[in-house]
Amino acid sequence: MATTNGVKKTAIDSTTSGNSPDFQSQVTLALLQNGGVARIQAALQQRLDEAGWSQALREYVVKLFRSGEAVTYDDAVSKVMQQVRAGSNGAPDLRLPEEANRGGAEAVRKELEQICEMKK
Repeated sequence: MATTNGVKKTAIDSTTSGNSPDFQSQVTLALLQNGGVARIQAALQQRLDEAGWSQALREYVVKLFRSGEAVTYDDAVSKVMQQVRAGSNGAPDLRLPEEANRGGAEAVRKELEQICEMKK
């Protein structure tokens, strides 16, 4: 583990496996400790809000309950997930907007750069 500006960084190179439970635990712990997870969540939420996705989701869920298409939380989650995966079908397109995907990926990259030392 290297240190840059007083921050301990996990070394990553071409032999590092992202599937290693130990590596995943180190990255997760570092992101939780430095507030990275909260910043990633906030950045993604902001992008979803800016794209109008959050409001569209709220309106769709309200419609599901008012129309009786959903009567439980699990019903609503199931219907929402169908829309997230499939898009239309007479309902709003709830697929994640590309700008939110890009913004979320950028937030993750920035946070990982703070805790990981990338080696070639």
